[in-house]
Amino acid sequence: MIIIQSELPKENKSAWKKKYDEFTLDEQLLNLDIQSPENFIDDLKIKYLKSLLPKKGIIVEVGAGSGRLITRIGLENKNCKLIGFDYGSFSINLIKENIAKFNLNGTAMWANAFCIPFKSNSVDAVVSGGLLEHFNETEIKVVIQEMIRILKPEGLFYADIVPAKSSLCRPIILTKHCGGYENNFTKNQWKKILDETSLKNVKIFSGCIIPVNFYGWFRSGLKLKIIYKLQPYINKLDDTKLSDILGFMYYAFARKQMKNKI
Repeated sequence: MIIIQSELPKENKSAWKKKYDEFTLDEQLLNLDIQSPENFIDDLKIKYLKSLLPKKGIIVEVGAGSGRLITRIGLENKNCKLIGFDYGSFSINLIKENIAKFNLNGTAMWANAFCIPFKSNSVDAVVSGGLLEHFNETEIKVVIQEMIRILKPEGLFYADIVPAKSSLCRPIILTKHCGGYENNFTKNQWKKILDETSLKNVKIFSGCIIPVNFYGWFRSGLKLKIIYKLQPYINKLDDTKLSDILGFMYYAFARKQMKNKI
């Protein structure tokens, strides 16, 4: 399945890598026994993903970071082989630790999103969480094409993307301390990019209306407990005009066509 690759393009994201390298392993290990902003966001994503995931086969997360998403996906279906890859050494170790913590069938590897080291039509689902907004338009199209290339026909494509719009969290996320990334494309522009590929049944919508400084002020305590109680109502606001204005991210889903248009 893995192929030998030549020298790869290099992302100009050294600051992002440096920030990840500052974390300790314990800070980033997935802990499902607590309420946290990270678990809250993961719950929102899994709500949409769990009915779409393959029952068996290989699931790859591109730019897996901490490995939270691929680990949560594995917990929904333990019959799948999980592979998370990233370009940071700390991320590789963390992904492996998160997968091992829950005794899942998976691993992590170093790779670059511009040249994914898998054969074409070899995986059953390819996902990314908070990845595509890190690139410019040309790079985005290369990464998406690589994700599609490794995907089997009818395989699941999923991405969540942070847009440059007036979400409640935006002023905090973009601070130097948080080191956030966002992309200027509108929902319709993202759909156009995906429609021009060999994907079908493309659906993209706004969601995740969360409070200002959700990752800071809502770290624990009564505020966080209240937000957890409101989670069903927050879900109902997804894919509405309100979420188009205040939603923190776009969710994008699609399937690979049987025959490649390109």
